[in-house]
Amino acid sequence: TNLSLPLSLSVLIFTLFVSFLFSALLLRTKMSKETTKGSSSRAMNSYSGGLEANTLAMLDSTGAKDNRDANEDRLQFLEAVRAASLVPEIGIPPTNKMYQSIFGILRFGRRLELITASFQLLTQLHQRFPWVYLSNSAASEMHQLEIVDEAWSPFNFGSDVDSDEKETSVRSSRFQQLIQEMNKGVNESEESDLKILRNMFLFEYLVHVLKFDFTPRNQVYQETMNWSLLKESSLNLLLASRRVNFKFLMKDCVSTICALFDADEKSISLVDLHKGTLSAMKELLVMIMELDASKKKADMEGITNRGDGVRTPAMEIILDELTYDGYLMSNFLQVFDDPKWKLEIVIQYLTKYIPKPSVRTRRSSVPQAEDSKTLNGIL
Repeated sequence: TNLSLPLSLSVLIFTLFVSFLFSALLLRTKMSKETTKGSSSRAMNSYSGGLEANTLAMLDSTGAKDNRDANEDRLQFLEAVRAASLVPEIGIPPTNKMYQSIFGILRFGRRLELITASFQLLTQLHQRFPWVYLSNSAASEMHQLEIVDEAWSPFNFGSDVDSDEKETSVRSSRFQQLIQEMNKGVNESEESDLKILRNMFLFEYLVHVLKFDFTPRNQVYQETMNWSLLKESSLNLLLASRRVNFKFLMKDCVSTICALFDADEKSISLVDLHKGTLSAMKELLVMIMELDASKKKADMEGITNRGDGVRTPAMEIILDELTYDGYLMSNFLQVFDDPKWKLEIVIQYLTKYIPKPSVRTRRSSVPQAEDSKTLNGIL
């Protein structure tokens, strides 16, 4: 125990030193015309490997322990990664094992400080080192989609088997279970605040990952009509899993948005995080409806196949839920504030459930009514 603090400090100093050398190497590489891309890549892998070995060594003795020394080592590990990857102007990207360790702290952390620190670090790392992003092509005005090879992901779509509670990666079934637990925990006093907070942080980060993967893919799809870009997106892989009941997933999302939240009986941190959770839930619904719209366009163009599957659009499930309970409709429209899709939901609701006027059989000099699929036409 007496040696743990000096060891952590020495690793942190080593991390900063390696980061400085790495930054100097990259600057020199940019200035030197003789340095090849391959040698730069090998050097990057070498420095990343050294960083991985030294930072993960800080977690070797922690295991599943929940004591002061173990938690201090975890905080030192997070700080070491931040110092190497985010503090320098040219930081070292974390390796997949480092990402997995940070995510493990978020998933299974038993201290709010650890959960918060790991969530913030993962979010900032994803923004600094995106796995899917857009680049401009000099020969064309269209965007180019850049995808990092073998990038780490918090999701595991490798198989549809049930997930192990101790497994760090999140499978499709676990994602749906997370929403159910979150929807249940907010309104039940027996759920500890820590568990509720951890689930909210986890859900918010997972939606963040889905959004940063889906948005650039969908933008390039709109320009190129290359359906495979969206077919391989994390969102589509998640929803296409046989372990996800899409109809129940949509119902759970609507219930979470419409659920009453008694702020008087909750802590301030829980109230603030609940707002972030609602924002993430709205982003998830918007992404799913955008995916449905893009898939519908692909179907009309004949660029999908039988393997893409068929499911009820999210819009129809949402409308059925809101129509079944008028109380939900009021709450949903107050919380769901995306202007485009909020208007679309209202139009679809009016089109589907308001009786249509009788069809005229004779020609009339009366001007034709506006398109019934627009708001003005419906009114």
